[in-house]
Amino acid sequence: MKKPKISLTDHRERGLVIRLLKRVIAENGRDYLGQYAIAVGCLVVVSGATAFLAWIMRDVIDQIFVEQNRALLFALPIAIFLTFLVRGVATYFQGVILSRIGNNIVARYQRRLFRHLTELSVDFFGENRSAHLAARINQNVSGIRDTLNLTVTSIARDLLTLIFLVGVMIFQDPVLSGIALLAGPPVAWMISSLSKKLRVATRQSIDLNARVLASMQETAQGITVVKAFTMEETLRARIETLILAAESRSNRIAAITERSGPVTETVAGIAVAAVIGYSGYRAIEHGYSPGSMFAFITALLLAYDPARRLAKLQVQLERALVNAQMIYEILDLKPRQPDAPDAKVLTVDRGEIVFENVDFGYYPE
Repeated sequence: MKKPKISLTDHRERGLVIRLLKRVIAENGRDYLGQYAIAVGCLVVVSGATAFLAWIMRDVIDQIFVEQNRALLFALPIAIFLTFLVRGVATYFQGVILSRIGNNIVARYQRRLFRHLTELSVDFFGENRSAHLAARINQNVSGIRDTLNLTVTSIARDLLTLIFLVGVMIFQDPVLSGIALLAGPPVAWMISSLSKKLRVATRQSIDLNARVLASMQETAQGITVVKAFTMEETLRARIETLILAAESRSNRIAAITERSGPVTETVAGIAVAAVIGYSGYRAIEHGYSPGSMFAFITALLLAYDPARRLAKLQVQLERALVNAQMIYEILDLKPRQPDAPDAKVLTVDRGEIVFENVDFGYYPE
């Protein structure tokens, strides 16, 4: 049976993506609700602190450098220092909490997979090489964790930070905000086209890496047979072919993933240059406040990182969902010879070995 493919850009397959996301969240979200709430709270603090740093730049320029307000000369730097301190503490706690949740999710699915594998029929292991299966599971099990963490951090940190910073930009100058936001559509279109190529390459890379690890494990386990039949060169040639194929596929994934970088940087550079040029013209010709201009540019530059991460989210989530789907393909397998509904647990109350009329000898008498 042909396995369904995942693509965030194919309208026919978005339902599959949504169902997979719902399944991941339904199976894990409730158990970690309290910890996720704390992590999200920390991420909101990080987002708010970042936006505050951009907003306060207007007062720094206008009040300290232009108006030379001595009363704010100490207050504003202290406020900026405290903002960085709070943001650093919040970043630390959200990172630790999300890492612990992710590690626990990996351990949970490792236990679940092992329990499920022991329930599958023997013919399943006859059809699937054990070493290849173990290597594949080892690579795929992180997909559930990455799916949840990417979703939480992207929404609670990157999206909120971007919204707050765009709010600061609009508050400072709606016209310049419109110019800056024109960079969004071309970047979104490019990321959408890249995800299709990444999906296929990711599945191939996972399979090739699993085959490499499986071959190494099987060679180590059967090294006496390899030595006995002098198969070293044959196996070296075989593993070399697999390694080269895996390397080529990994290089392709890296090229696809990083392909968005030059375009994103170029579009962002055009937007920033246009904003600086236009705001500078307004400052020279119409007396535009330098503090407002500086606050706007600061917000624009700070918005670049969350916007770039959100632009790459589709590519990263594509890879995580491919891994998650491959895990569920195993978990959804049903034993071909399941126990009967009324099966009873085998119990042994007592054990005894009896030898009766047993003779032993080298020669018949």
